[in-house]
Amino acid sequence: MRVVRSKKAFATPVSLTFLLFSFTILTVATYYFAVSSVNNRVGRLNYAATKQDMLMLENHISSIAWSPGSSVIQTFHGYGKEFETKPSLRHLVINVTLGSTSDVVFNSTIGYVRYEAPAADRGEVGEYLKGDDEQVINRSFSSMAQMYIRINGDDHEIYLGYRPLAVSFLDTSETDTVNVVRIFILNLNSSESLLFTGSFRLRIRCVNVTSETWNYNLTGQVDFAKVKATVEGDEGTVYLPLSSNGSYTLVRLEVLVCNVRLEEVTL
Repeated sequence: MRVVRSKKAFATPVSLTFLLFSFTILTVATYYFAVSSVNNRVGRLNYAATKQDMLMLENHISSIAWSPGSSVIQTFHGYGKEFETKPSLRHLVINVTLGSTSDVVFNSTIGYVRYEAPAADRGEVGEYLKGDDEQVINRSFSSMAQMYIRINGDDHEIYLGYRPLAVSFLDTSETDTVNVVRIFILNLNSSESLLFTGSFRLRIRCVNVTSETWNYNLTGQVDFAKVKATVEGDEGTVYLPLSSNGSYTLVRLEVLVCNVRLEEVTL
């Protein structure tokens, strides 16, 4: 009697081991993909919440600016990473040229705020949430903020600073028509030097508004005032129209500084 030995018995354990190994690899890969997707989604939600916190901060600053004594409290819920005020930085120099006359009318730091956000789409780097890259404007108070996204190490950082607003108009209340050149500056350099991680509360307070005035009696016709602002080495210029009677031009230059203080709220 011939005995036929079957080799099928060896195939079953080998196939089962391969299937179990494949299933384990698939399960692990699926788990890590799911965890990565959840982490990415949480990161994006925190990133969006951080942007909203900074937009709310700017809205609060704008709401109390130019109203001495007014204040508002804002709570940050810790969606971002490191929040920091930099009152001794963001150096601003303003030079005004009227015909052949040129004067530096402001030369000081005005401070800024930074808030690290969870890394998200790097395509947003350089995007302005408020304002644009002009260093001086002559549009409106609502355009004074410069809030944009930049890279700091491995993280996004939301930067908030302010640039001057310059306007000109005619004052006919006096004997002669006077050109008024008025420059508005929102100054954060009286803020506390703050560094927070996690949740915290801020008081945003308008301390005061200061002003300084210069009067010019210029010979001949001067058609415009040139206002140049230099912020940390970046320059911007606006030209403001002036009115003249031909033989002389009267100009009153006013610089108004709104001092806003950011301070910690303690219970």
